[in-house]
Amino acid sequence: MHCHATRTLIHLRALLGVCIALAGLSSCALLQGNPIEIQYDSGITAGGVQWKDTFTGSGEPVTEEDTVTIHYVAQLQDGTPVDSTLDRGAPMTFLLSTPPVSGLREGITGMRPGGKRSMLLPPDQAFGAQGIPGRVPPEAAIHFAIELVSVAN
Repeated sequence: MHCHATRTLIHLRALLGVCIALAGLSSCALLQGNPIEIQYDSGITAGGVQWKDTFTGSGEPVTEEDTVTIHYVAQLQDGTPVDSTLDRGAPMTFLLSTPPVSGLREGITGMRPGGKRSMLLPPDQAFGAQGIPGRVPPEAAIHFAIELVSVAN
């Protein structure tokens, strides 16, 4: 019996410790409705591509000589879907120096494997004056959400 009582006391003390710790959290900024601001890298490339990392991957940064495999979601600025590898169920692989959309070269360069980046491609870095009939109007900026799945040199 004594052993059972000791274990119960230890469990109660542990529970009390957890309660005290949780009580201290009530003054935590997140629980007070004051979110902590998290800083992410962001920038604008020489070609005008605006980008912001939403998750920084690990490993060596991508260079134009690398072959990249990405998942992406592309949308017009009003949120209208343009294309998505997620909808197709397979990522896209290409040599970064010759991307399917020119602005992706500048926008992806410097990402790290596993990273996620949001970018806005100006019209001349996206589909230009011609757009894509029925899908992308002429002179449209395109928002890309990118996940860098893998990199090969």
